Formats: sequence, structure tokens, C-alpha cells
Amino acid sequence: MNGLQDKAIVVTGAGGAMAGHVEDAFEREGARLILVDRDEVRIASRARSFGTRPIVEDLLTRESAERAARAALDHMGRVDGLIHLVGDLIPGRLETTTDEAYRHVFESNVRTLFLTTRAFLPALKARQESFIASLGAPPAFHDPLSEQGVFSAAKGAATALLRALDAELAGTGVTVSIVTPHGPVDTPTGRHLMPDPGPGGWIDPARIARAFVHAASGDAGGRQVEIPIHPGR
Repeated sequence: MNGLQDKAIVVTGAGGAMAGHVEDAFEREGARLILVDRDEVRIASRARSFGTRPIVEDLLTRESAERAARAALDHMGRVDGLIHLVGDLIPGRLETTTDEAYRHVFESNVRTLFLTTRAFLPALKARQESFIASLGAPPAFHDPLSEQGVFSAAKGAATALLRALDAELAGTGVTVSIVTPHGPVDTPTGRHLMPDPGPGGWIDPARIARAFVHAASGDAGGRQVEIPIHPGR
């Protein structure tokens, strides 16, 4: 899209730390935000600060995702972009991972992505230009991390789904982008899971947010499906 002024952008998982940076970055570009999260407390004050309304849905069922899509359209009249940031990480060795942990990781990372993109696609395809974007994870395909096997598998499935969706959307005005941090991101969750960031240090979440803005602001001269973000040297 050529510029984000007044564009209606949906952010799911909108109460998370990474989402906060993404929302701030898009607001600075003049976008109108629509915030979706399963926890109303997490997004109520944030929605007020952006002059928008919170949409409280967990996106784990078809009905929930379709309610979110209808509410977004009712509120803004259109949807120009979907940034899907839902996805939990439960670390653990495969031999000790519980059935419940496996189910939770796949449902939060894959099921919500499938249901949400399917629910919002008609509104996105109705626009001359629109986009879908989400976070990738390098352990899904390379650089595997110990005790993150189930998460890596889920993110691999989610990334494959986005790549397939990009192919399906050829000939439409909808682009797909996957922003992948190749290192630990400086959020409370990141610091808890990986106290030592390693020689490259932390990746600034604001840098990742700018990558989403860059992906959304592309023009007809090209598109970016995969955007890697690396730590500093």
C-alpha cells in the first residue's frame, strides 16, 4: 500500500508486548487501529489511547474469528491489513511435553492463524490493496533450539500456511509478509526465556515493528514475503 494514513489495520494478540510496539509504529504512520485480544483488561486502556474499541475474542473457533471480522468491519467500514501476533511458546523437552502443552502451542500458533485469516480474507480481498503479516521463528526450519521442539513444529506449520496463502493470493491485491527475528527479542517474555541474549545482544522490538510498517507500505514495484531481522554485531 502506498502510505498508511487512515488505513484500517487489525492487530490480533493486541495486548502483548510486541503488539504494543507494532501498534505504536502504525499509529505514527496515521493508521487507524483495530485491537483484538482474548483479554479485555490487557487491551482496554490501550484501545482508549488509540481512540478505538477493543474486540475481545480468543480466535480459537470459527465463530470467534468471524465475530472479530464482523466487529472490525462494523467499526471501521473496511479492513486494509491484518497483523496476526497470537502465538504462545511453552518450552520443554519432547519426552516431557504434555498433551495439553502440545495442544495449546499448536492451537495458539496455527489454529488461530488459519481461522483468523480465513475470516478476514473476504474483507481484505475487497480492497484494491491490503496485506496480511505475522511473525516467523527461525527454529521452525533451521537453528533449532533445545527444548523448543513443539514450538518449532507449530511455527513451521504456521509459516508454511502463510507461504501457501501467498501463492493462493496471486493475482489479488493482498500481499503476505512474514517478519522473522533471528535472535532473542527484548520483551519481558524474551528475557524470561533467554536471560543471556548471546554475542549479538537483544533485538529491539521497535525494529521488528518498523519491519511490519515497511512490509505494509510496499508498492507495486515489489513485495517482501519474508523479512529477516538479525541481532546487532
